[in-house]
Amino acid sequence: MNSRIRLVLVTISAALVSYIVVGGVLSRGDTASDTKTNDQTYRDLGVYQEVLSRISSQYVTEPNLHKVTDGAIRGMLEALDPYSTYFTPQEFKDYMAHPDPGPASVGIYLSKRYGYAPVVAVLPGSPADKAGIKTGDLIDRIGDDSTRELSVVQIDRMLAGDPGSTVILWVVREARGEPQKVVLNRETMSHIPVVAKMLPDDTAYIRVARFDSGTAAEIGSKLKSLGAQGAKNVVLDLRNCAGGEVSEAISTASLFIDHGLITYTAGQRSPRQDIEASPQGAVSTLPLAVLINRSTAGPPEIVADAVLSNKRGDVVGGQSFGVGVVEKVVPVGDGSGLLLAVAKYYGADGKAIQDNGVKPDVPFPPPEEAGIAEEVTPEQFGTQDDTQLQKAIDVLKQKVAPAKAA
Repeated sequence: MNSRIRLVLVTISAALVSYIVVGGVLSRGDTASDTKTNDQTYRDLGVYQEVLSRISSQYVTEPNLHKVTDGAIRGMLEALDPYSTYFTPQEFKDYMAHPDPGPASVGIYLSKRYGYAPVVAVLPGSPADKAGIKTGDLIDRIGDDSTRELSVVQIDRMLAGDPGSTVILWVVREARGEPQKVVLNRETMSHIPVVAKMLPDDTAYIRVARFDSGTAAEIGSKLKSLGAQGAKNVVLDLRNCAGGEVSEAISTASLFIDHGLITYTAGQRSPRQDIEASPQGAVSTLPLAVLINRSTAGPPEIVADAVLSNKRGDVVGGQSFGVGVVEKVVPVGDGSGLLLAVAKYYGADGKAIQDNGVKPDVPFPPPEEAGIAEEVTPEQFGTQDDTQLQKAIDVLKQKVAPAKAA
């Protein structure tokens, strides 16, 4: 085997060993189980060695083994989850210097499913929103780079950039099979205000687009204001809400839950860490309904799950997307690095949000109308045409209102 093949094997082996060390392969079970797993790992490395040797000696042309190596490692990580990422030495250096993408973006929150990059949610008023990009569209390419070969983290970093700069996306829309070229100007995304208003029947309606810093305090202020206006019920709208800060989600849940488990994190090498409700002031005791849909992803899922788990209110809508991991930076010896998911967020029922999403206790549309009823669009959110909202109000009407709102 020549030196180039050895270099490839060393690189892949280093990545595999790093994966093993942080808990992706080995368990802390009995010795026999560990030995069996170790044996399987070494057999897998033997398969890698054999495949690379065959590629080097029998492929139609002399292969670019560096590209083969990168592809092998990226494929290995994508098989774990959409967020674990391999960085080349230069990419890792850039990431460590600037871990947060930006300062400007196009307002798309996406994931990866079966190699594709679907749009999970689009921020209202963002460049993507203005260009007509919708939930469910697929981002096929960014410039000349196929998203099939990129992790979610890498895609997010490519979509971000300097304010006023442009990025070219090739988007597969639901009604068309061929990718359409879309040119977007990156913008600095300012805080999206919480929408709050009083609906008929004294129902307070609060809609959140993203859990930015200060969102929980803003929701608390809106609750207080609407309570002073005589609100008897609350509808918290988390549809098409994705991303943001977990701490804001915890604080938001604590506006309605005065004690109890909100969520917990755990991983094979990450001890369980419980996150309890931590009210900073008055807690609303008004009957509560939370609206979610397939575009509810990340921190808002923690809020919805906590409401269900603590029996604080009803969750109305469709199953949420399922996003919730804790990541760790793992340097690799050659200057490259991994961003590896080492824990997941769990609901009080012990189910991982990443794997299950949040399943509402009041499905809407109901199962018998699935595929028949028209889907509520973002333009209809909070209006008389919002059938999902009307369902939530009907559910709240069946609740017995407490004597006094907090």
